[in-house]
Amino acid sequence: MTQKSTLVHARRESSHFEVLSRDHITRILGTLTQEKAFFFYEDVGRPTGESATSLTDFCSKINTVTPVSLSFHLKRGDFESWTKNAIGDIELASRITKIRRSKAKWKSDATLRRKLYGVVRDRVVELQDLWRHALTWPESAVA
Repeated sequence: MTQKSTLVHARRESSHFEVLSRDHITRILGTLTQEKAFFFYEDVGRPTGESATSLTDFCSKINTVTPVSLSFHLKRGDFESWTKNAIGDIELASRITKIRRSKAKWKSDATLRRKLYGVVRDRVVELQDLWRHALTWPESAVA
């Protein structure tokens, strides 16, 4: 039986609980095959040559790929799609969607990069922390 852990996200409007098994967290934080990697483009038919095969790799690449590439993929919803379908992290996809929908807040390249990096980095840290503590929590904290 796989032990499940509960991660609580406090939100302005409401609170909700996210329940993830340690196995699911391991899959989210794991490394994908090259076929499932995220490939960065600046436009259709204009690859940057960069790719990411894990969330930590993706987080690192956010700081190195061109702002044109970040904007291109964010506008198209590519980051949400990859994090949800290839990585399996619906929560991160939702957080990235909020960045995409708040276009007024990312008019500058630096702001977009900072916000995207912050959201992905924070999620990686949350998942790593949750994974480390999943087996040490009392039974009452397990869903």
